[in-house]
Amino acid sequence: MSVDNDILHEDQLCILEEVEKGFNIGIIGTGTGFGSILELTDNPDLEEFFPKLNLVALSQPGSRDRRLQKALDMGVKVYDNSQSMLKAHPEINLIIELTDQQNMIKKLRKTVPEHISILDHNAAAFLCGMLIMIEVSNKCRLNLSQQQALFMAVTDQLQEDMLLLDTRGVIQDVNRNVSRRLGKEKSELVGYFCWEVFDCSAKWQSAHPNSSECPFRKTVETRKPAEAMQSWVDDQGRVRYYRIYTYPVFNEAGRLTRVVEMRRDITVRTEMEKRLQQSEKLAAIGELSTYIAHEIRNPLFAIGGFANALLRNPKLDSGSVEKVKIIQQESRRLDKILKSIINFARPTKPAQQPVNVNEVLNDVMQLFNLTCEEKCITIQMLKDDNLAKARSDPELLKQCLINLIKNAVEFMPEGGTLTLKTFMDEDYVGVEVSDTGKGIPKDIRDKIFNPFFTTKESSGAGLGLAMTKKIVDDMGGKIDLLSQEGKGTSITIRIPLLLAVPESME
Repeated sequence: MSVDNDILHEDQLCILEEVEKGFNIGIIGTGTGFGSILELTDNPDLEEFFPKLNLVALSQPGSRDRRLQKALDMGVKVYDNSQSMLKAHPEINLIIELTDQQNMIKKLRKTVPEHISILDHNAAAFLCGMLIMIEVSNKCRLNLSQQQALFMAVTDQLQEDMLLLDTRGVIQDVNRNVSRRLGKEKSELVGYFCWEVFDCSAKWQSAHPNSSECPFRKTVETRKPAEAMQSWVDDQGRVRYYRIYTYPVFNEAGRLTRVVEMRRDITVRTEMEKRLQQSEKLAAIGELSTYIAHEIRNPLFAIGGFANALLRNPKLDSGSVEKVKIIQQESRRLDKILKSIINFARPTKPAQQPVNVNEVLNDVMQLFNLTCEEKCITIQMLKDDNLAKARSDPELLKQCLINLIKNAVEFMPEGGTLTLKTFMDEDYVGVEVSDTGKGIPKDIRDKIFNPFFTTKESSGAGLGLAMTKKIVDDMGGKIDLLSQEGKGTSITIRIPLLLAVPESME
């Protein structure tokens, strides 16, 4: 280290030492700015911006000056002259001259020891300006604190996720709902890209800024509000729907500086809309099936009858016989589909009687034991022996379980594990049917309860799960789906408990 650097380093150390120790102040005179200096030295808020100012003593000839009273109340010693003050208080390292005498500062520089700093009127005016700055700062800080408290009170009461992003998509702030839902503190989220926090790489693909559907990207590009609907599969395989809204924030110059993003969970609303749509579909199917029953079954019956008559004709050659057999087979298949449609559209009237769900499940599994054994499917029965009885129709419940178990078996063509579990959940008796098959792809997960939707290429009218849902709904129950691709699917039906109430109250 050079000599100049050593000197500079020592000077820096001296300055730091003075700052740490603060200043022991002696005031000479009670002229202009005296009251402001007293306020500065008696203001604890100044310590946040400036070294500690400790007013030790002051000198003022005579003791009748009214301005001295405040200093006396602060415990400051008063002396008739500066020599007496400095002699009594050798710890003073800063003198502020307020005598309003132009030649006083020159006299002080000749008589005051070199280690004591001296501030004249101009420097004192600077200190007074600092007092004004502190007052303005405190008012601004109070106003900002009030605005922040109001903003947080409003945003934290929102049930939606709310994020403040910069123009790159980096999170600047979030409301309480985001922290609560993600299980993280705000400090753990600020500074990250929003698509990193919500794991857009796997689940929120349409939310990634490279996606043309990303509302954040649209807002940054167009400088206008944008919105989009996004679906997300949680860790348990459940689909949730979110409506994403983004709003631009401009500064006074009209430049885009921030983007406010709101995420609203619309899963319940979407499910209700889908139920309404399905009800409308069922109503339309009911009307259509009635028309089909009258207009198609009669000619279909005639086609089948004539096909049977032709088959009994000995004059038909072998080629014609094969063609007639195809006509007969296809007419039977069409009649079977027609019956399924009519049965599905026909209103179900479940019998409200006590049902032992465990016994119904045992009866159903007797139909599938051999099939599971042939397909190398292991059966796990997890039944609650203390299960309450359900209020249901045993035959319709059996039909539901057959549909669910049949689908689970078909989803495991190469074998696996079929788990059947019974349980009680609040006001319901539940049956959970789980498989270890390939799972249901995300893009069709919302459609599997729709009438006529099927993933089976060769057979099936697509009414099994739709009929199951309809029966469960008619019984006052609920049906839930959990599925993860490559891991399996679990469908749970819940049937109302049988309550111990008198028959007259039913």
